[in-house]
Amino acid sequence: MSSKLFRIHPTINFARIGTSDEYYLSPETSAGLPQKETNTTGGLPIKAGTENTPIDIHDLRDKDGNLKRQAARFRLYYYEPADISVYPCPEKPVEIVKGIQLADGRIVKDIVWTVHLANKKSAAYNVVPLVGINAYQDGKVPQLRNPQVYGDVNSPARLSSLMIDPGPRAVSIGQQNSSDFNGVSKPTYANNKGVITPIDNYPQHFPKGQLFYPAGKLESLGSVQTDEQGRLLVLAGKGCTAAQYDEYGDPVPLTGDLNNASWFDDTSDGPVSATIVFEDGSTETAFNAWVVCCDPAYAPQIRNVVSIWDDVYDTWVREMNLQPDLFNTKTGIFNPAYLPAFETMVRPVFRAALLQRWTVNLPKMAVRAHEAVDAITAKDNPDRTIMAGLNFVRNPNATPTEVNTGVPLMPLSVGDAGTSFLTVSKTQYFFLEQWSKKKYIEGNGPELGPGETLDMASLSNCLGGRYVPGIEMSYVVRCPEIYHQDWKQTGAGPFRVKAIALDYDKAVATAPFLSAGWFPMQNNASGLEPGDLSKFMAIPWQTDYNSCSIHQPSINTGGVNMTNGNGTTLYWSWPAQRPDAVYVADEVVDNVLPHQKWAIRGPGTYALDPKSASTFQKALQAVTDWHKLGIVIQGTAIGDDYDPEYYLEVQNQFDDSLISDNPILQWPFNTNPPKL
Repeated sequence: MSSKLFRIHPTINFARIGTSDEYYLSPETSAGLPQKETNTTGGLPIKAGTENTPIDIHDLRDKDGNLKRQAARFRLYYYEPADISVYPCPEKPVEIVKGIQLADGRIVKDIVWTVHLANKKSAAYNVVPLVGINAYQDGKVPQLRNPQVYGDVNSPARLSSLMIDPGPRAVSIGQQNSSDFNGVSKPTYANNKGVITPIDNYPQHFPKGQLFYPAGKLESLGSVQTDEQGRLLVLAGKGCTAAQYDEYGDPVPLTGDLNNASWFDDTSDGPVSATIVFEDGSTETAFNAWVVCCDPAYAPQIRNVVSIWDDVYDTWVREMNLQPDLFNTKTGIFNPAYLPAFETMVRPVFRAALLQRWTVNLPKMAVRAHEAVDAITAKDNPDRTIMAGLNFVRNPNATPTEVNTGVPLMPLSVGDAGTSFLTVSKTQYFFLEQWSKKKYIEGNGPELGPGETLDMASLSNCLGGRYVPGIEMSYVVRCPEIYHQDWKQTGAGPFRVKAIALDYDKAVATAPFLSAGWFPMQNNASGLEPGDLSKFMAIPWQTDYNSCSIHQPSINTGGVNMTNGNGTTLYWSWPAQRPDAVYVADEVVDNVLPHQKWAIRGPGTYALDPKSASTFQKALQAVTDWHKLGIVIQGTAIGDDYDPEYYLEVQNQFDDSLISDNPILQWPFNTNPPKL
């Protein structure tokens, strides 16, 4: 292990698409949680050009009404290798920016970043919603997407025609501070001396031939640039899609939600690396990070009951020996003497329960119950609260019968592949159990370092739990083999995706540079290539986003009702990331809430069957009108006249003037039964 440790944070960050050239920065606070010295809760992105000023209603769209993108901001930190095998790390790192002097006297001259984005969706395997990750079990693999293109998953012909790979791009303050991931600019990377080096023979791939572009030409996956301090900003694409034409000269239709053949989109993912160049000519390299370019955040402050952070943290606790004082990986048992911190380990679940009311159609009685849950403090006797005995929380360790029980158990969301309902993670549930037994501490617990705080915040703002296939990432976040498993020995630290080493000097123009890459359960822990995380998502993403609104619980179980309740009752899918029912800010008068409206509404959205409400009735409209959705933000970010307790929809672009009668029903409500 090196005597000098440099790490990029967040370990995983998210750039989000939009239709505008303008952008704001990825949030660095956790969704929905109270923030010090402010009545605005966490999760709001940051104004471009500022350190940590949250955006407000005026920052969501540009002057022409285009939806701004979210740039993923990465920072670089230097750690003294004191005791870096412990989490949280007791060593508080120093952020590396241009001009800073290290303890050894060296002064930072430049930071050279290399990012490689790719989209392998069309060249990968189908998403199988009923089995999820188990489609790869026992060495099996699902059917290939686009099976009409001859070859196996690593066929050069398939990769060349179905993969989007513009190659890597390198940027820095001192050499070149911006670059586009398109098929025109030349791929570049940082060599071992920190010099930005062109790759003359890199085989760039974008969809070829005559294509149907329903909303702008798909010719870029985004861009990269540095700010004045040398930090990295990664911008996603603009939500463009493309489709091939069929034999009759018509665009290939969108026939499903997840695996549309002959379609492409501009989401992507890939590794982020950094080389530090010092005034004396020496260089250092940092442990890499990863960027995912994905859907917009339509309700950035609404917390998921289970976030990606909860799933990643649970995996690291129970399978990767993150905190031996919490969980013994040899015995598989949580430490009964462990005392979770109420504010950071228990309250987030309570807070998420409250916030869901702003994006779903809960009845007043349920809203009052959720308010009582959120009102619980660390000083309350658990036995005298509404959560006494955890009687309303679905136990992930329980029998299938209990896991498939709906009311009154929470969360009231559809579950993962093969299950009816969502459960909290096993680590979340253990924390709740300890609280219920009065075995917890008040406050925030062990202090996280600045980089560790960024890791947690970034992942806390994303959808976890229900990966069918998900929004930002899928079930692969629970796979230990995608991470640096030797994090203690190497100093990489936890939650870091392991990037496979790419030798760009070996690129040849006549063959794809990237392979099909990593797939789960294939005994492959060598590392991930660009595009290896996003390829498990829907294609195009808009059709899945549109469809995942309101469902019968049998949606994940092959149409078989495994619940002990009414099989026609409807539940929500991703309400924190995919709002279903909202309160419109412009309709709030004297802080009196109006009737809710569907988040997706207006021409083309009317539905006779309640389970199709709040969706575009034709999939193609989802591809063209996704950017018209409004954004749900807190009253403090809207204006002084709005209650800070309110989270309201603003700046939607739907035409409400000719809305058909499509009223929102309070839950519980049922799908229309089939006609006899």
